[in-house]
Amino acid sequence: MLREYFHQGDDYEVESVEYCDDALATLLRRPFDLVLLLGLRAPWRTWPSLSYPARRIGSESAMLFLKQLRSLHHPVPVVVVSGAPSANAEAETLSCGAFAFVPKPVNLRELDDLVARAIASAPRGGRTGRAEKGG
Repeated sequence: MLREYFHQGDDYEVESVEYCDDALATLLRRPFDLVLLLGLRAPWRTWPSLSYPARRIGSESAMLFLKQLRSLHHPVPVVVVSGAPSANAEAETLSCGAFAFVPKPVNLRELDDLVARAIASAPRGGRTGRAEKGG
């Protein structure tokens, strides 16, 4: 639903990827104004610290994505949307560098406002464009 919502209209240019490692590679190739991380258990093709594929490894998956992104000193704001809200998950997500944590169910108008604020806060001042990480 969120992918379809942001794909419609001309407000944003949206690129979707399925895996966290693909999102990191895409972010290194070209700039984006925002990453929408859809879920704490976002899949990886290959878990970075392991030599074999690991699809989902709990909420550590999103935290690792955020830590990897920040270790690259990438300034893009990340909004995490999750259906598994807890005070601990939200605090950990924010401490790993997320701009915001949004629990499901999502109010699309509020999310749209949050996305606009996140893009405006980006160091580049916000261009049209967004990377959306599927999940």
